[in-house]
Amino acid sequence: MVTIKQVAQLAGVSFKTVARVVNKEPGVKPHNVEKVEAAIEKLGYRPNKAASLVRKKQSDIIGFISDEISTTPASVAILKGAQDMAWEQGKTLMVFNLDPKHPNKDRLYEECLQHRSEGIIYGAMYHQSVEFSKLFKTLPTVLVNCVSTQNDFTSIVPDDELAGYYVTKQLLYKGYKRIAFLNLNPDIMAAQHRQKGFLKAMQEYGIPENQWRIDTIEQVIEGRTVNIAGEVAKQVIEEFKPDAVLCGKDLAAIKVYLVIERLGLTVGQDIAVASFDNWHDIPEILEPKLSTMALPYYEMGRLAVSQVLQLIANKNTVYPVTHHKVPCLLFDRASF
Repeated sequence: MVTIKQVAQLAGVSFKTVARVVNKEPGVKPHNVEKVEAAIEKLGYRPNKAASLVRKKQSDIIGFISDEISTTPASVAILKGAQDMAWEQGKTLMVFNLDPKHPNKDRLYEECLQHRSEGIIYGAMYHQSVEFSKLFKTLPTVLVNCVSTQNDFTSIVPDDELAGYYVTKQLLYKGYKRIAFLNLNPDIMAAQHRQKGFLKAMQEYGIPENQWRIDTIEQVIEGRTVNIAGEVAKQVIEEFKPDAVLCGKDLAAIKVYLVIERLGLTVGQDIAVASFDNWHDIPEILEPKLSTMALPYYEMGRLAVSQVLQLIANKNTVYPVTHHKVPCLLFDRASF
């Protein structure tokens, strides 16, 4: 195994200079940095992380407890954002996935402690309220895509109310006045906030109650969420005859497109369709392309790391708990 002394000998610099370059410390002359980096590449040197931890007395590890984020395509961008920000700051993101059948947050927190994590991020697959034990107070801890039931942790969530308000205002601005909102499970925080934004826009534009309608496209049966968007969309379009349909998520919008086509109507001409998520290729594959509010998962992941690093750097300072709402962005395509 190549040692740091061999790198120093080949580069013609001191052992300490190599160490400073490896640890990205400032103050090393540029030409020495170039020589050390060339020697490292030629010899294939890999720093001894364990020895570095002993010297620095800090791990540079951020623990990330994931509640199905890494297995959910819609929210995996949270991890990508957190990973990118951690690397940029010279930190390692260590991810621990909750077992969905036997979730035990405390056990994974203990794992983070055993790996000498400096701080913890807890991420949920969708915007929700989560209960935490006192153990989560051990290290600087930040929540992403969720909030604490006790409101005692810094949290980062999408601004779902603003998203619902903005996309509804865009529909109204373009002349649609009879809008059906096919919302998610009403018990979900995102659904509640989006509905609040939807109603706020309706009230501001003075749209009477008989000109809008809200239905749910999800049913919870024996603890399992069932998508009933197709049946609900058909009933709403036939009975209410909206000129625009706002869907709770892109997957529901697919079924709405199919229903509209089967009824002999055309999306974007007879009925406008808008949605939430901007989930992967779905909006681009649909014809016409789907206009949808993109959830800012990548930005949320980056902000989570930024916030936990701030708490780590100032762990002896008591900061007020802050709740960050990250704006969503409308990808305006051709469906309205």
